[in-house]
Amino acid sequence: MKQRSFKVSVAALAAFGCVSSTAFALENQFNGMLRIKGDITNFDQAGGNDAGAYNLPSTNGTGKDVLSKNNLGRSFFYTEQRARLKYTGKFNNDVKLVTQFEIDSRWGDSSQFVARNQGGAMEADSINLETKSVYMEFKVPYLPTIARAGIQPVDDMYKGIFVGTDAAAFSTVTKLDKATLYLTWLRGYDNKNFNGAAGAVTAIGTDTAGGTNGWPGRYSLDSFLFDVKYDVSKALNVGVSDYVVYENLTGSHGYNLLNTVGLNASYNFGSGLVDGFVLFQHGDNPANNFGQVGQKVSSFAANIGGKIKLGPGTVRANLLYASGDDGKGKVGAFQGLNQLGDKNTTSTFPAAQMTMLITNTKYAANTDRGLINTITNYNQGVMGAFLGYDVDIDKAFIKANLGLAAAAHENQTFKPRNLKSGGFNSNYIGTEINTEFGYRISENLTASLVSGYVLLGDYYKDTAYKNNTATAASIITPDNPWKNMVVFNLTF
Repeated sequence: MKQRSFKVSVAALAAFGCVSSTAFALENQFNGMLRIKGDITNFDQAGGNDAGAYNLPSTNGTGKDVLSKNNLGRSFFYTEQRARLKYTGKFNNDVKLVTQFEIDSRWGDSSQFVARNQGGAMEADSINLETKSVYMEFKVPYLPTIARAGIQPVDDMYKGIFVGTDAAAFSTVTKLDKATLYLTWLRGYDNKNFNGAAGAVTAIGTDTAGGTNGWPGRYSLDSFLFDVKYDVSKALNVGVSDYVVYENLTGSHGYNLLNTVGLNASYNFGSGLVDGFVLFQHGDNPANNFGQVGQKVSSFAANIGGKIKLGPGTVRANLLYASGDDGKGKVGAFQGLNQLGDKNTTSTFPAAQMTMLITNTKYAANTDRGLINTITNYNQGVMGAFLGYDVDIDKAFIKANLGLAAAAHENQTFKPRNLKSGGFNSNYIGTEINTEFGYRISENLTASLVSGYVLLGDYYKDTAYKNNTATAASIITPDNPWKNMVVFNLTF
């Protein structure tokens, strides 16, 4: 869809109150989006980003109740909205300033308050502006290189299974004939004195005044991402990557170094495309990942996917495997770059196009949940097969998706126990089918009806107590998750 921007010429820096007389033309560009989503479901609980409690149904009345437990009346209807506002200030062809902000709220949540993700109740008047990006972009003199410095989007070359986040970083893109080089240094954490989704995280050490602000710059989590893309021909593209995670956030326990090496390729044959990748990890498990900190990691992930025109539409398919482990020592589970404190991943696998089986930010506002909330999947790993079909009919469009997913490895530390047998069920998590019927009201506005249903696999059989009553008679299998959404998307 085309995006329109609004451009304004500003005559002098004095107009901004910066300096007195130096004048130049500054081109201002505004872009953004507004998404409004009405959701009726027995799965989503408004405002949540993690399926919680290790993605399991609560069996003791504590933690989050992820799945409805044989109570068909337990459904939710809520409406959320998300606005993103992007401003680009172009000084000349070589220098830009880019900022992006976000405003999220749930209709009726609160008003006249100071907090993110709120402000949708009567009177509104809340302070809830979030910073997503603030960075400079410039061409490096004498080199075919574009550099970015500041808080910016950071994405991997592997369909998002390693990292897809906003972070303080320095990155470069260098074009050399048929090759393109990408280099990023990302500082995820400087010490640990911050508030995350799971609350406050305590700093390491004390400052000179004896406080608990820690020592900035002494303990950190840093990631170094290096990618090379090479155009073998107009149809064939290949790439290699090396992603290194360094952290010493365990303080006196030394440092951990995790290395992820990848190969990827895509081939466009006119009526379709085939692509895929393989990633290998080795090294020490960082403090922000699952499993034992400092334990040796040996893991991998692989994917093959593609699309082809068929009849009036396009068929899509993806197969994904990410290794898991048993949770008893050596880490064999593929590790994404996770958030510290709550262990939510910064990425999942949006190519699956699921609504509940795997987290998909396509429809996200405040709420972004999934049975498989991370590809690491609490060190159980993932095996998945996903099939889709897209059709455009004039201004209307239809998308249909089928997904099947299982844990790659039995990990009894995180896997739900069968409360009747006392043992564990199979690793099959579930099957999802979803559809989206949409209409392009204009080139900037679409309206969609989205429905999804998950048939839970044996993984969840007899794993919950009805109404949290811990008796043999109350042991049940959770209800199959479902949702229906009305989604309006406005872009500009």
